[in-house]
Amino acid sequence: MLLLIGLAVGNFSYSQEDLPKDFSVFKVGKRVVVSWTHNFPSVKMISVQRSYDSSRYFQSIGSPPDPNLKDNGVSDPNPPGDSMYYRVYVLLDGGKYAMTKAKRPMVDTSGVAGAYSDVNTNNNPAAQTNDFLPAGFVQSKYIFTTPDRYVRVELPMDSRKYDIKFFSETNQPLFELKNVKEKRFKLDRSYFYKAGYINFELYADGKVLEKYRLYLPKDF
Repeated sequence: MLLLIGLAVGNFSYSQEDLPKDFSVFKVGKRVVVSWTHNFPSVKMISVQRSYDSSRYFQSIGSPPDPNLKDNGVSDPNPPGDSMYYRVYVLLDGGKYAMTKAKRPMVDTSGVAGAYSDVNTNNNPAAQTNDFLPAGFVQSKYIFTTPDRYVRVELPMDSRKYDIKFFSETNQPLFELKNVKEKRFKLDRSYFYKAGYINFELYADGKVLEKYRLYLPKDF
């Protein structure tokens, strides 16, 4: 469950609905997963920062490849300790920015944050642990290939209606999943006839949540 937070706002003023409204920090195994939802119309960069202190000495540990995705996150695979503080820095056009308050990780007893723990949302190719993926390719946190060569779908745990459209690398329609009921499931290999990149469009209540791609290895 995502937690509401307060914001320290610098150099700009927005109404409440324009601010990031969700920010969570969960410990999932050895990893720490930082995730959020924002309503900014345009974002230049989002950076997750970490420190031993709650108010200073913060250093950036990663950024999502597409900061304009409304639901996003970054996984910290090797935190130096269990008492670290995390915060989210948002950079907008014209040098305007927002900074969340810092918080320590909570243990993910619900299992919801586990969906992020196997996905490298850190924009750092060296952190990519799935050696069957092309170098530098960062997977979606919603639809991605697992080490057992299945396509895994991890949707937000909310009441929205989700539809997924899959396309070939040349954007030829492959198949569509309408009004998906399950939030966590795998797609069998038989759904995909060819290895390589597969484009997809994920819709929530008829609005595009993500347009991206996944990669199927040759032995898929």
